[in-house]
Amino acid sequence: MFTNKNVGCKFTFFFFIYLHFNSVTSDIIRYNKKIIQDANLLMPDLIKKYDYPVETHKILAKDGFVLTAHRIPKQGGQPVLMVHGLFDSSSAYAILGPKKSLSFLLSDLGYDVWMLNTRGNRYSRKHKRFHRYQPQFWDFSFHELGIYDIPAAIDYVLGRSKDFQQVHYIGHSQGTTSFFVMGSERPSYMKKVKLMTALAPVAYFDFIENPIALTFAKYVPTLAKLAKTFGIHELPPENEVWRKLVYQICSFAFRNTCIYFMFEIMGIDYQQFNSSLTPLFLGHTPAGSSVKSIEHYAQQIHSGGFYKFNYNNIWENRRRHGSDIPTQYNVASVDCKVALYYGKNDRLTSVKDVQRLRDALPNVVHENLLESERFNHINFIWGNDVKTMLYDEVIEVMQKVDSGEL
Repeated sequence: MFTNKNVGCKFTFFFFIYLHFNSVTSDIIRYNKKIIQDANLLMPDLIKKYDYPVETHKILAKDGFVLTAHRIPKQGGQPVLMVHGLFDSSSAYAILGPKKSLSFLLSDLGYDVWMLNTRGNRYSRKHKRFHRYQPQFWDFSFHELGIYDIPAAIDYVLGRSKDFQQVHYIGHSQGTTSFFVMGSERPSYMKKVKLMTALAPVAYFDFIENPIALTFAKYVPTLAKLAKTFGIHELPPENEVWRKLVYQICSFAFRNTCIYFMFEIMGIDYQQFNSSLTPLFLGHTPAGSSVKSIEHYAQQIHSGGFYKFNYNNIWENRRRHGSDIPTQYNVASVDCKVALYYGKNDRLTSVKDVQRLRDALPNVVHENLLESERFNHINFIWGNDVKTMLYDEVIEVMQKVDSGEL
């Protein structure tokens, strides 16, 4: 018969064996020097390393945020605006190098590639009025990205692409959410978009079955209040100490544990994840965002819709939204051409939720539920075979739109 004491002892024993195994394996982990070098490069230097031209542009949003965009210029090329997901940066579209990353593949085909860094990440941390240590700086979620960041970026890119009146737009995860917000709140911008390519589109969360997300969402309001009480408004903290700590822990000391937790959140697929690139991924991600961004996503889970931020205060909701309770975003206003790509094993956006989004969008010209049973949320940018499994088709659809076939 097992007593609670015996069970506890056995759990403790196996837990320490597990930690010891992680520690032992960390001693024999060796990474290619080039990977370590790339992990410590900033985005412009990473692009330069592969002998591509690069430009850094500063874009002023209407509310005072100064955003950074990294460009692989191509004179006379059709402009493409690429927007990353939550906690990510422009590196999402270049991190796998010229043979696999979408930014390089598009540049090779003659596209003028622009990669935006949305407010609050490591490259876009300046404001005309607020300092990053002030809470007002972090008072944003995907809503502000949609009504300020993306419109500003589109206007800036088109202002420097005299031969074109429309951009191709590519978004991953939050990069899709914020686009749908823009379509709802600033629908005039839809005529400036030739095709919206949505990778792992995120809007509805009614069928999400991610146990970690579902559990965490219940406590987000309390945790967010606690964080703000202690003056914590960004997540994770963007400083050298924190970055090096996460880098060392997850690249060397507890790599297996970190990968396990990532898969529990994103979807398990060891075949498409190259663990030898772990330092490279951690050198560029997480890149930072606001606590409010997490709050806003948590509010969507099992909410029945796609809602604006709920301040849980009638007067604040009235001031911000003009109503006692937040209203839904109107995705029917997203009437530009849209191509949807989503995975069966994506734990952050379910197949049923994407299909609900598809039915609400008025102009879906292409849709692909990827064949792989294991394709998860992060494979869209980090997958070993992402070029052949996804990007070749993405590019083909873009070219069909360019030629008028679609």
